[in-house]
Amino acid sequence: MKTTASSDRVVTLLRSLPMFRGLSPDQHQALAPLASVRDLDRGEVLWREGDDADLLTVIVRGQVKIVRHGDAGDVILEIFGEGEPVGAIAVYNCMPYPATAVALEPVTLLCIPRRDYFELLDRNPEFTRGVMRELTKLTLALTRKLQESRGQRVDGRIAQLLGSLADRMGKETPDGMLVPLKLTRQEVADLVGTTVESAIRVLSRWGREGIVVTRDDGFLIPSRARLAQVAEGKES
Repeated sequence: MKTTASSDRVVTLLRSLPMFRGLSPDQHQALAPLASVRDLDRGEVLWREGDDADLLTVIVRGQVKIVRHGDAGDVILEIFGEGEPVGAIAVYNCMPYPATAVALEPVTLLCIPRRDYFELLDRNPEFTRGVMRELTKLTLALTRKLQESRGQRVDGRIAQLLGSLADRMGKETPDGMLVPLKLTRQEVADLVGTTVESAIRVLSRWGREGIVVTRDDGFLIPSRARLAQVAEGKES
């Protein structure tokens, strides 16, 4: 892990992140010396379950998975991507992190000490609204995930997962929507609560049928409408 704190770099990152765009240039300059930038490689741990949540962490580049360790194995609870705060609920509630955060690929993180984060919330309504938007999105995503897992078939759950990831981090290409996230079949299975064999079977069939194509740079969805039909149980 590398930690850097170049003031110019921090200001540039603050201006690029939606959460901080409501701050003035003077506020960016004042905040820059308080923040730090962390660069991690794939597989490096941001924090472990039970660690103190003393930094607001926003992803500048890459993706991070949240993992809960258990006797039966690891379970991936959520994935966060560029521009999203990770662990913000624990920071806001001054509680230990409830799960471990791991870099899914090389990531760049902007980190702000909790004390300075709370001062920003108190003094800047625009920043507060930006944080509330991100936390609301997270709450809705978790609620939707719980609802979708109740009695739904595996292919429907995987379709919902990829549709949600496409909404949050998808990129339009001439061939369709690309989700630039390299998930293993085991990680897909963990995210939807199924076996790796089932995930392999569904994604292999979808590849043959052109519903979702697995590529070296992620998942290509040629037709969002067709994937939505699978998610709604209208196509198997």
